[in-house]
Amino acid sequence: MALSSVLHRAQGSVRVQRQLSKIRRLRSRLVDIPLQQVEQARRRLETEDVDVLLLGDSSTLCWSLRDTDRTLLPAMLGQRVGNVVTLAGPGFGAGIYGEATRILSSLERRPKAVVFTLALRTSTATHIVADPITGYHRSLAAMAKVPGARGKVRYLGRGGAFATDDERDAFLAQPVDSVWNGPRTIGWYREQLVGTGLPPWPIELEKLRFDYFYGEHLRTDNPGLQRLTTMARHLESYGVPTVGVWTRPPIQRGEMHFPGEFEAHVRSHKVLQDEAILRGSAAIGPMLDIPLDDEDFEDSFNATEHFAFSGRTKVADAIADAVRSR
Repeated sequence: MALSSVLHRAQGSVRVQRQLSKIRRLRSRLVDIPLQQVEQARRRLETEDVDVLLLGDSSTLCWSLRDTDRTLLPAMLGQRVGNVVTLAGPGFGAGIYGEATRILSSLERRPKAVVFTLALRTSTATHIVADPITGYHRSLAAMAKVPGARGKVRYLGRGGAFATDDERDAFLAQPVDSVWNGPRTIGWYREQLVGTGLPPWPIELEKLRFDYFYGEHLRTDNPGLQRLTTMARHLESYGVPTVGVWTRPPIQRGEMHFPGEFEAHVRSHKVLQDEAILRGSAAIGPMLDIPLDDEDFEDSFNATEHFAFSGRTKVADAIADAVRSR
């Protein structure tokens, strides 16, 4: 009887998860998350004295299972600098930040400062920008049609993050030129990486994950670099002090997989992105490079730029110091 009861509860849990997945998919078609975030920021900027507008990637949304304190980065920054309004989402990068700043520029009220966190991948890497979901193609098209934020910013039925079968097939066929694996496709990587469960993984699989996330050559004609320049121009026009933060990957773990190569490779990407930002605004300067160790990451095995409490503390302290010095 006990086993039967456990199985019944497990089956019920699976059914619930399937229903929740359906609800999330429906919501993603109806609600444009970046525009919803812009509207939430608009309301707070109109009614509150805001110290920092934080434009964030997924590093602002994550904690580690090891954490006893799971306070997220926006709240930690708020403890240090005051009232923080956050406009953040997974995969948010230069395109979203630039459009959001342009839209909010129509408001007379401003924050005292802007902070943006930027993983190198989110603005230029094929596995993010070509993905019909994390590339936010529909959202960016919808945002481009919004003239400003003097009235309510509509976010229902305007964009959404979903992929048709044709879009998914086109994404999987996208070419990727890796410094470590040569010419491949997105599909070649995903066939080996998707469905492999939680870490720890076999060492070769983990190494492939680091290559998938960071191994792509960044060319000077990559369209993402122009998006960074455009973002910087919008931020300069916004007219408040701005701090850019490089959301670092787990460099020590990457060096274990690609000794003497990984750090130099990702830093070469940062140089190109800093130069692109400089072309848009000399006032922003290079993105902050905050030293972090493997234990500062949520899980350095999974290659993502997500931080444990110790890492979030270092990042929040460095951002607060930079904001105060502007």
